[in-house]
Amino acid sequence: MQSDILILGAGLAGAHAAEKLAQAGHSAVIVDAANRVGGRGYTRGFGGLAPALEFGGSWITPWHRRMQEACRRHGIDLLPTTPVSDRFWHDGTSLRRDAPVGAADRAAYDRVIAQVVEDAGRLKEGFDQDRAGAPLLSLTMADYFRRLGVPESARAQLMAWWTISGSGDPATISAGELLASCGYIDGTPEGMMQALTHTLSPGVSTLVDRMITASGARLQLGFPVAHVRSEADRVTVTTRDGRSLQARAAIVAVPVNVLRDIDFGDGLTAPQQQAADRGHDGRAVKLWLRVKGVRQGTLATGGLSGLQWLFAPYSAQDDAILVVGFGLDDGSWNPHRRQDVAAALAHLLPQAELLGWDWHDWCADPFARGTWLSTPATGADLSPENWGVTGRLAFATSDLAPEAAGWFEGAMSSGEPAAAAIAAKL
Repeated sequence: MQSDILILGAGLAGAHAAEKLAQAGHSAVIVDAANRVGGRGYTRGFGGLAPALEFGGSWITPWHRRMQEACRRHGIDLLPTTPVSDRFWHDGTSLRRDAPVGAADRAAYDRVIAQVVEDAGRLKEGFDQDRAGAPLLSLTMADYFRRLGVPESARAQLMAWWTISGSGDPATISAGELLASCGYIDGTPEGMMQALTHTLSPGVSTLVDRMITASGARLQLGFPVAHVRSEADRVTVTTRDGRSLQARAAIVAVPVNVLRDIDFGDGLTAPQQQAADRGHDGRAVKLWLRVKGVRQGTLATGGLSGLQWLFAPYSAQDDAILVVGFGLDDGSWNPHRRQDVAAALAHLLPQAELLGWDWHDWCADPFARGTWLSTPATGADLSPENWGVTGRLAFATSDLAPEAAGWFEGAMSSGEPAAAAIAAKL
């Protein structure tokens, strides 16, 4: 079947590109390997029941204007994040309610945080080195810890916030992931909480569905693309089971880690192919837990293993509370096993009774192969400059975004230039 433009991927990047193409007078067909829309945004109920929760990305910030505008256009409410009511810190040895660390470790902790604040500010100002000229981006988080001489108590807190920023192996991922996130507000890791101001209702999946409908694009799910061929006058995509579509051009709007599963022939440049083969290292685990014994608004961080970041944003039925937790898929625990989840919960919130948990394994998901962007310190050029139009192909994903990379806003910011470039080319 021949169409105007093919969009591979029914996430926010693909949906926003379809909207922009429609405004330019172009029709599009959107295909996705999954049987749902939303990409790494995934809204569903806990255990299949109400209320709807975000099992992929959750938050937007006050400066994510594209997301805010999209929500207004499509009747999606922005729900303010529940304020923090109770605060717990685990310093790697014990759980605390008074401060992140004890008095004996306070001076070392303050020294580390002061350096993080300074380095986050440098990065925000556009410098990729600290004041002494040492690198900040081509340095792994583990090497950054060694440079700063971070004690275990400070490391416990930095790694907790790492699970929602760097979200992968600190031995491979750039320290810039944490520092950039610290720079959102005041330079401190704790300041990240002030940036996570809103979630969406009825959710990201509903937003994407409404965007695609409004664009007029035809949608075909269950279409796992295996081959993409960009020729002089057309693009042909073929599925693993031999189905085929053709178009005048295509926008590839899938996660970077999925690109290695698609055969582009010689359609990618050498740096693009190298980056696609390397991918990124996002290995976060996000769980929703239904618990009792915890107040709404409770935040607990630290512990150095299992779940290292827990927040209780919602109440549920029967006096239960819904807690969202983050950790790393690092082999030290198994989120599929109740005993591991219960132990991880008890480590940070020993007063909590685990009633159940639910999650989506993004690392095992063949249509994601990882969580949100976690940039390797070396070995993968994921800069948007490396991903311009190649032949009749353009690329759009939050992993390659010119703004807000790794966020929903980044997905939309990547869809705009891809749609503009393809429209101009046609």
